[in-house]
Amino acid sequence: MAGVLDVLASYVTNMLTEMAKEEVAMLIGVSGEIDDLDVKLRDLKNFIADADRRNITDESVQGWVDELKLAMYDVTDILDLCQLKVMEQGPPKNMGCLNPLFFCMGNPLHAHDIGTRIKTLNQKLDDICKRGDKFKFIKLEAYQDQKTTRSLATDRKTDSLMERSGAVGEKIKEDTKALVEVLTKEAAGDQSDCLMVIAIVGVGGIGKTTLSKKVFNDEAIKCNFTKKIWLSITRDFNDIELLSTAITAAGGDLPGGGAARDKALLVVALRNAIRDKKFFLVLDDMWGVDEWDKLLMTPFSYGGPGSRVLITTRHDTVARGVKAVHPYHHVDILCPKDAWSLLKRYLRAREMNPGSKC
Repeated sequence: MAGVLDVLASYVTNMLTEMAKEEVAMLIGVSGEIDDLDVKLRDLKNFIADADRRNITDESVQGWVDELKLAMYDVTDILDLCQLKVMEQGPPKNMGCLNPLFFCMGNPLHAHDIGTRIKTLNQKLDDICKRGDKFKFIKLEAYQDQKTTRSLATDRKTDSLMERSGAVGEKIKEDTKALVEVLTKEAAGDQSDCLMVIAIVGVGGIGKTTLSKKVFNDEAIKCNFTKKIWLSITRDFNDIELLSTAITAAGGDLPGGGAARDKALLVVALRNAIRDKKFFLVLDDMWGVDEWDKLLMTPFSYGGPGSRVLITTRHDTVARGVKAVHPYHHVDILCPKDAWSLLKRYLRAREMNPGSKC
């Protein structure tokens, strides 16, 4: 029970987060209701986790959980309604694939209906929260804040390995093929000695890292480059750690057997590791340009002709800052069909492996 509710709540809160980023809710006057719904769902997820942890079997608690389950299905009904509206009217052709909730909330014909449903759902969740107070659930998240803060940077780090489930839809295959073709195409004339930077741009959680992993592990990339290097860039990246990781990934030797903490020595070691080598470098999740401009660009400029850099970022300004080739590759929101396919796959995986974090 908790597993299914957790997936439903996660799916909805992620969508609400994206709505906030796009400011769609603000435009149609329900931004406060959206924020309230987001907060309530996050709190209820923690209460559900506590009920599951304590293995509570009391009938009154089970009744409360069942009521919450019905409320979660009300949320999915709203999403289903949005999807139907999209299929009935069809989004503008020039918008490509888009989130059905974005479409409905941005359409005056549907915004009032959807907004009213969200307000009603908020009232229902208020009542559920109040009735849940008597069970004295613990918000497990509060007890994990300190641990989470310490491990956040590590948890956000990515690697080049593909997840077992892969990605859904034909779009990612097309995007992978297009990017690989650009990355492996030989530059002409004076551009042949230039270090080309390609950028994948899109909102958080939309699949930039998944796409870059597909590219990184593509056979054509393996055949065209002597060295492949994957660097995950956290918001509070550490110069020494980043340089050391780059040296190791490039097959170089860390100065002082890995004990050296001198940045200048590490820069030299990285330069020597990739000198005259045709490399493919991925910088995943870049939030600024300093890690490239002030730290990595100089040593990597010693690489061989045809070397390429692929970055993923949420912001066009970062892509411009690292002088990425224009146009940037923007990752679009999943089509409704692919989005629901991904959710169903996620639910099946959770049901088959209740203890997994997939």
